[in-house]
Amino acid sequence: MNPSPSLRLGVLLALAGASACADVPAPTSSLAPSSAAEARAATTTTDENVVISPLLAEINATLAASGADYRIVRADLRIAADGWNGVTSTVLIADDRYRGIGGEWVKGDPRRGGRMGVTYAFGSNTAIAPTTRDPNGANVRLVSAADQSASIDEGMQAWARIGCSAQPITRVAVPAGTDPDILDQLVRGQAPSQNYARPADIVHSGWQPASWFRTLAGGVSGNSIIGVTLSYGFTNAQGAYTDIDRNGKADLWFSELYYNDRFYWGNGAANVVDTYSIVAHEAGHALGVGHFGKVFVTKSDAADGIAIADVKYAPYALMNAVYVTGRSAFTGTDQSSFCSIWASF
Repeated sequence: MNPSPSLRLGVLLALAGASACADVPAPTSSLAPSSAAEARAATTTTDENVVISPLLAEINATLAASGADYRIVRADLRIAADGWNGVTSTVLIADDRYRGIGGEWVKGDPRRGGRMGVTYAFGSNTAIAPTTRDPNGANVRLVSAADQSASIDEGMQAWARIGCSAQPITRVAVPAGTDPDILDQLVRGQAPSQNYARPADIVHSGWQPASWFRTLAGGVSGNSIIGVTLSYGFTNAQGAYTDIDRNGKADLWFSELYYNDRFYWGNGAANVVDTYSIVAHEAGHALGVGHFGKVFVTKSDAADGIAIADVKYAPYALMNAVYVTGRSAFTGTDQSSFCSIWASF
């Protein structure tokens, strides 16, 4: 089945219909609810939709049983317009006892080799390449490994260029013959690879099929997840998150970032997901920056049909939870949120 040329913003039934094209690359082009009833009025809340995930709880139990001294703190999702349901943002957590807990890197953490900054790597054992196409829909093809790598670097270094921290964000290589990520097998209920070896603080783990995201999210809503960041925190002998700097947040050990192969990926055209925008957004989560702002369409806009220009942001930011279309730009809110964490490093 060919993907629909239209994504319907704010349609409650969008998630139910998404499964029909579950594993076919999807565009992110026009936003056109068919009636006023399909558009959501703006709300006043900016609260996150925190969801207790049985799968993450199961994975954390598996990690505990294996003797691992880390657990998943949270999973931050970025949603495509076809899956937006009026909620500002969605965060998956494993246990409601930890509701609201945040995670943050500890500067000079001896458990991370005393690094003041962070390292990042790009690699996966799946070798799944994302699909792209020309603005006119022609020339559907796979994105080269070189272009994937360049997009990862561009998204990471965009944060480094903000300049409020002197600490480096440094790329490191994935050692040959190793598996750099652990969650891909755990989501499938498989044991981690015996050659698993985490190469960096932040691991861009490449692309996974829509079926993987459906398993992660527990249903067809996974089809609309463009990217997800899994943040892992250090735990003590009792399985509780550590907080050695006593800032009230879990001490982060590493993060893994995954991207959905269901979508076409590219560079800003209306019929693809903008790779830079998603990579930079997920990199922000990995660096400790959360979602903020709202994305909405008012009922008055819906009365005569909705164009992309009718979509409102309060405020617009790269770290908006919902991706609509085009290339995102850093705003003052993005920068100040990053600097509130990293300026003291």
